[in-house]
Amino acid sequence: MDAALRFYARVTSDLIAILDREGRIQHVNDLAERVLGRTPAQCAGVALFDLVHPQDREASREAFSRWVAGTAPLLMENRTCGVADVVNHISWTMAPGAGALIFAHGRDVTSQVLSEERVRQSDLRLRAVLVGMLDPLLTIDSHGKVLEANRSVQEVFGYRPEELVGGNISVLMPEPHRSQHDGYLERYRRTGNTWILNTTRRFDVRRKDGATIQVELSVSRVDVPGDPEPVFVGSFRDITARALMEQALAENEARMRAIFDQEFQFVGLLARDGTLLEINRSALESIGRAREEVIGRPFWETPWWSALPEMRERVKHAITSAARGEFVRFEVEHVDRGRHSVWTDFSIKAVRDAHGEVQFLLPEGRDITLLKVSHARELAIQEALAAIGESASVLAHEIKNPLTAVNLALRAVADKLGEDHRTVLEDLAMRLQKLERTMRRTLSFTRPLALERSACALPALVAEVRDTLASELARASVELEIVSPPDLPEIQADHGLLEEVLINLVRNSCEALKNGGHVCVSLALDGKDHLRIEVEDDGPGIAPSLRGELFKPFVTSRVGGTGLGLAIARKIVRDHGGEIGAEDGQRGGACFWIRLPIGRTRPSAYARRAE
Repeated sequence: MDAALRFYARVTSDLIAILDREGRIQHVNDLAERVLGRTPAQCAGVALFDLVHPQDREASREAFSRWVAGTAPLLMENRTCGVADVVNHISWTMAPGAGALIFAHGRDVTSQVLSEERVRQSDLRLRAVLVGMLDPLLTIDSHGKVLEANRSVQEVFGYRPEELVGGNISVLMPEPHRSQHDGYLERYRRTGNTWILNTTRRFDVRRKDGATIQVELSVSRVDVPGDPEPVFVGSFRDITARALMEQALAENEARMRAIFDQEFQFVGLLARDGTLLEINRSALESIGRAREEVIGRPFWETPWWSALPEMRERVKHAITSAARGEFVRFEVEHVDRGRHSVWTDFSIKAVRDAHGEVQFLLPEGRDITLLKVSHARELAIQEALAAIGESASVLAHEIKNPLTAVNLALRAVADKLGEDHRTVLEDLAMRLQKLERTMRRTLSFTRPLALERSACALPALVAEVRDTLASELARASVELEIVSPPDLPEIQADHGLLEEVLINLVRNSCEALKNGGHVCVSLALDGKDHLRIEVEDDGPGIAPSLRGELFKPFVTSRVGGTGLGLAIARKIVRDHGGEIGAEDGQRGGACFWIRLPIGRTRPSAYARRAE
């Protein structure tokens, strides 16, 4: 080699080799040891392609042979194994040298190849991620042209990726955005202003089949080095099902809130530790506070209990008990904003999940002020009636004996007088007897009843009433009929008091039938739990002016009547847990009916007081 070539081979960072036409090394510079793994002396006479990586050896020989034969230019790349078996990527350029020699120039491109491989692997990984994404991903340019689309667009949008690539992204948009989208992009190119980048927003997307779905769209801008314009990457997530569920949930919450707030009573919702989570409008209006002022606070520290320090610990203890699954209930008296005393029936109930675990607590407050007032009035009336009864008893005892004596005296005097005077005295005696009967009935009405219940067969009881009134019925020319189905169940009742009621009703019917007639006592089942008794006659019926007053004390249309019979009958029936009333009968006369429970019912407060 001449001096210039030797100098170049010595100072260059590339591999320089002189080959013969068989590819054997005639000379090589010092870089050979690092690239080829041999010293220049060891390389002499060795075929260059025997030092190439085995996987690239055959292809390199064939390319060299074609070049030597003059059939193709030679610019090739292969791998060689250098020091410590390090693989180097060499890009070869061959040129004819002096005589039959060949000048080989090899440039180490290992770092470039590795960089390209990393880029290629990164691109493969990126494409694998894009292909594997469940959410659709689209890339567009600044004019809306779709550059790339992953496979998920077909499942979600109905388009194959190749149907979208090259087209305008507006194909996925319903009107009016479809017509306006190009204008949005033009304005962004001109001003750089947009509201969609780097945010997640909800949009409607039009599928290929024309259906509209709702998606969450995230758009980001990517500036590719060397490209004059940016690209935009959009990630779509189909939230149609979620949106429908959210809408249904919102509607359910709105309905529940409407019911919750329209509830007249006080209703709330507590966490297990007693923190107030929700409260209805009625409860808030009772204290004149806003929802934000009480939500999140321990329930016992809220204004409902601020005026009742002694109740705070009780409420706190009640919440602890309810959190264990117990039902807690008690009555509370407090003063409202108008300085009025208010009674509340307060309770806390556990709300459990499907597994029976307590999740929430439900406090409820029912205003029972009117009930308390009514109960107090009832007690006062009962006490007054009891006092009247006691007074009437004393009064009757004080008056009865003098009345009896006067009555006897009048009759004794009447026996010694003439007929005219005897008539006057007999009238006075009858008036005194009526006064005595009125006092006895009044005493009976005011005295609390003590029911002596036992099994009572109504057909047998009605038969006894008929036998008791047989002579009266005969004198009045009244026929009494009893209608009863077989196997009528017995009831728990006071036999004697019910007999008194039926005697009174039948006797009233007889007195209404002035010229004789017909009275029917019928028995029947009324539903599953009650029996019905009807006493009906074919008399003149009930005067309209008396219909609303029949069962009031001292109201009567009968000459000589006390007006207490029906009032006492109603009292007896009610203390049995039943009802009594009057209406027009099918026979043209009056019909009095009684409805009694078959089983034993809880007696009224008045009856319990007597017992």
